[in-house]
Parts: sequence; C-alpha cells; structure tokens
Amino acid sequence: MQRETKFLQLTDGRKLAFAEYGDPEGEPAIYCHGFPGSHLEAELFDEAARQCRVRVIAADRNGLGQSDPKAHRELIDWSTDMAALADHLNIERFHLIGVSGGGPYAIACAHQLSDRIEGLTLVCPLGQLDHPDLLKTMQWPAQLNFRSIRMTPWLSHLSYRFAIIPVAQIWPQWIYQMMLTVVPETDKKVLKKPKVRSVITDSLREAIRQGAAGVLDEMALYTRPWNLDLSKIDLPVQLWHGTADTTVPLIHGRSLAEQLPNCETNYVEGEGHFSLPFERMDEILG
Repeated sequence: MQRETKFLQLTDGRKLAFAEYGDPEGEPAIYCHGFPGSHLEAELFDEAARQCRVRVIAADRNGLGQSDPKAHRELIDWSTDMAALADHLNIERFHLIGVSGGGPYAIACAHQLSDRIEGLTLVCPLGQLDHPDLLKTMQWPAQLNFRSIRMTPWLSHLSYRFAIIPVAQIWPQWIYQMMLTVVPETDKKVLKKPKVRSVITDSLREAIRQGAAGVLDEMALYTRPWNLDLSKIDLPVQLWHGTADTTVPLIHGRSLAEQLPNCETNYVEGEGHFSLPFERMDEILG
C-alpha cells in the first residue's frame, strides 16, 4: 500500500515531496533513493524498518516524482533540502541511508551536516563517475548513457525527451524487463517477486512523471566532480556491497570505503545489486 505523499514548501518556493515508512516512533533515518527512482522505493523496506524500530523518511529528489526541479543544482545542494525537511519534522539528529544512486546524495549530506548525523549507511553505492576507471566497470548501457550525457548531451536530450521517457511513461515495465536481461541470477530471483516488481515499477513511473528533464539532470550530475572531501567525513559509516553486483560493481564501494576514514565494510558474497538491499535490509538497518 502506498503511503501518503506529503509536501514541504522550501524557502525558495520549491515544493519537496516525501513520505514516511517504518516505525513512526523509531530512530529517524533519511533515505536517499536510487536512480531512476522516487520516494515510493522505500516501501520495500517498510517491514524491516518497523522490525528494527526505524522511522524512514524518503523524499523525491529535485525534478523527480513530485518534487520541483532546481536550476543549476549540484550534489551538495541536496543537504540544504534535507536539513529543511528535518527541521520541518522537528528532527534534530538523524541517520542517513543511501542506496545505489542515492549514495552520492547521502554522502553529500554527511559532508555538510555532520553535526546532525548519527551515522551513514551506504548500500551498493554509486562511485565517482568522473573517474574513468569506475565508469568503465559498469554495464555497456550505463556507460553509453553516462558518456553521452557528458560528451554529446544534445543526443541524450533527443533520445530521452522524444523516445525513452515517453515510452517508459506509458509502459514502465519496459525498463523493468531491460533490467532483468542484464542482471545476475541472484538479482533476477528478487526482481521476479510480485511485490518487488510492483513497487519498483510504481517508483519508476513516479520518477518520470514530470518527463525527461529530471532524469537528464541527475545523469549529468553523476558524471561531474562531487567537489566533496570524503576524508573530512569522520562520522561512523557502514558500507554494504554485494560481490556479485554487476549494476554498480564492487569497485565503486571499495573506492568510497578507501576515502572514508571511519568506514566499516560489509562485502556480502554472492549478493547482487537488488538482492542485497531487498533481501537483507533487516541486517542493514539492525
């Protein structure tokens, strides 16, 4: 069952959409969703969050779902929006959870809001794609898309605005089926579960409800330098990554762990990009 979508009007007039999952009285944790995704993604972790007594707060990023776009945004800007959301909910200190493409955003929040963060949890996080060694480890569709948005942005805008996103808005299952063709068997087993299929498909549909602009903006942002000094993030970090992850290969997690001074790594043998968070979130939250 989808949760009520709530809205916060930020000081610059933008609208931020979010929802809450898990235990309303539990330890607060801001959840940074994957890409392309939306706050609906956190529904998959609702039961585990209840069991672990965690209050999960998930917001749509700028231009995705029902959150307004932010012109000329940088990765670091997300921390300002999350501080405003925490203030709105009367939360002084909170945990951060960043999954996949949400990892860089969670790291940015930890970098800027260290005095308010209890701890940072990264799950199969995307690394710094301006580093060629990391980008070349990804599957060819991801490499093609990220290289195109950086080197021939006009081509990305044409294909996404007039082909990919319009088709996906009508039939988000198309993207889901594409995912199934490129993931390892451990991920296929999870993605074929009816609830996972339903939530991810709904999250994809929600992510692109405003069209291609937000997706293109995210893709471009991932390929730029983060402009963050990860060595200055000295709060406790738990990093989880599956050794069988082919969507965001393990080298991404290792690269981040090497730069974070207080990082405990959990490299889980045989788990993939989807099986790790969807099957082991109770361990991760615990």
